[in-house]
Parts: sequence; structure tokens; C-alpha cells
Amino acid sequence: MSWTCPKCRRIFRQVNQRHACGVGSVATLLKDRPKALADLYRKLEGTVRGFGDVEVVARNRYALFRTSRIFADLTVTRDALRVVVHLSRRLEDSPFVKAGPSAKRDSHVAFVATQHDLRAIVPYLREAYDLAAGEA
Repeated sequence: MSWTCPKCRRIFRQVNQRHACGVGSVATLLKDRPKALADLYRKLEGTVRGFGDVEVVARNRYALFRTSRIFADLTVTRDALRVVVHLSRRLEDSPFVKAGPSAKRDSHVAFVATQHDLRAIVPYLREAYDLAAGEA
């Protein structure tokens, strides 16, 4: 069963889901960031949007990527994107620096500072998207 916020029209899985209305601004997220890091973020966002219907919620230095469930989130740091990918399994050999349980998922953390780093996590972003989209 899904619920649509009557104010912002965003769709959630839980009735009366607590949230901040609106999706924020990517411009604010990238303001005063190095060009290379902003370009890397745009490449990541474009890749994820290419998977299908994805909502990006941006606040200050954070972004959430979701279908009706968050499948990845990131924090913009000084010199990298700290990307957390939410999977149904724990990875052993992977490009991630840390993994741990989070609700019904395993959250995997990667620091993306180069195109190579981004290419390494794209298959996992796709897996997380497919998992979230399949639960809609």
C-alpha cells in the first residue's frame, strides 16, 4: 500500500511517512564544490536516472536516490562522494570500504573520487535499484 503526501505529492510506501516535503536542489548540493567532483556527481546521477524512474532528494550536502524506497544515498565530502548502496546481501570482495546491516538491507560504503571508482560501483547501484523497484 502506498501513500501520497497531500502537500508535495511524493509517493511513499508507508502511510503518513515522515519526510521533508519537496526534493531540494542539486544546485545547492554542488554549490562551491570542485568542478571535477560536481562532474562526477552529475555522471553518477545521470547513470542512476538511466536505470528507470528515480527520485533524487537533495539536502545541503546529502542526496538520496529512491524509487518508493531509498536504494542509495551519498554525502559530498571535500574530495569524494561517499556513496552508500543498500543491497539484499553482504559483499565480500568489492569496491566498498565498509558494510553493515541496516534494517532489512546491508549497506555498503564506497568513496568515489574518480571515474574508475564510479564504474566499479555502477553494477551494485543497478542491483540496489532493481531490488527497490521490484518491491514497489
